[in-house]
Formats: sequence, structure tokens, C-alpha cells
Amino acid sequence: MPSHAIRGKSTPGKKSRCLLAGLLAGLLALLLAWGAAPGLGLAAAPGVPPLRVDILDAQQRKQGRALIYSNYVELTDPAGVPLGAVGVVYADGRSQLYLIRSNQERRMVGSAAGRRLFDASGKLIGYYFWTPIWSYVYDTKMKKVGQAQCIAYQGVCAAGVAGYLLGLIR
Repeated sequence: MPSHAIRGKSTPGKKSRCLLAGLLAGLLALLLAWGAAPGLGLAAAPGVPPLRVDILDAQQRKQGRALIYSNYVELTDPAGVPLGAVGVVYADGRSQLYLIRSNQERRMVGSAAGRRLFDASGKLIGYYFWTPIWSYVYDTKMKKVGQAQCIAYQGVCAAGVAGYLLGLIR
């Protein structure tokens, strides 16, 4: 008999399985609470509010707000008026980020790929980077334009903040 069985300890394999099961249960609970579960064929929790993130300029002044939902990010002005959104579109086996202005036309104003932001004609207008907590926006000369505390859906949130601060959505 193995020594850990004699002392009443669980086996390393059992600990790993329990940890994995706990992590998966926590992830499922998070998805249900956040509303991402419909993509998994599960019902979303009704009435779950978005995560609200202030968009700050380079001088740390509030310029707008990002409302982070489970499948897109809505961008508003400081008063809360919706100006646009950024979301992921899956086409041809690839995912693309697109920025849409919330005016009467609801037209595409830009796209993002590889931490770069492009206008509708494909011209590079800036860069965005993120850490687990902060997202940073830079112009084409790598001058910092602003930041936001995107703690969820970081890449999409960062692209949306970049679109807002670089003028695509205003």
C-alpha cells in the first residue's frame, strides 16, 4: 500500500481532479452570472448589469465609459449616452474585432487586429495593449493617449477604448 494511503491523504491525481472540477464549476458559475452561457446552450442570468469601466485620457481625466457585456463592449460619453460598440465577428474561421458607431446608420468605423486599430478604410490609427488590469492606448507615434481599467474581456475592451480615445467612436 502506498504511504500516502496509509496516512489518509488523497492521491495527487485525486487532488488534481478535484481542483479541476472546482475550477470548471467556478467558470460555469461565472459564465451563468455574466450571461456568456447562452453561447454554451445555457440560460443567461437575467438582469445582470454590465461591468462599468471609466475611459481616462493621458492626464487621467474621465472621457467616457465602457460597458463590458459578455459578448461585446458598449462605449458611452461621460453622461452615459451610447456612442458605439466593439464586438467579435467570426468569419472564414477567424475572429475579427469591429467597431460600430451608434448613430442612425450604425455603420462600421474601424477594425482591430494584432493590437492595432484601423479606420474603415484600413489605415492604421493607433495601438492598444493590455495587462490583466489596465489597457493602454497609443497613437501611431507611440504617444500615450489614455487608458482604462479593463479587468474583463481585455482585448475587446482595449480595442473599444482605443477606438473611443482615437476618435473613431465619438
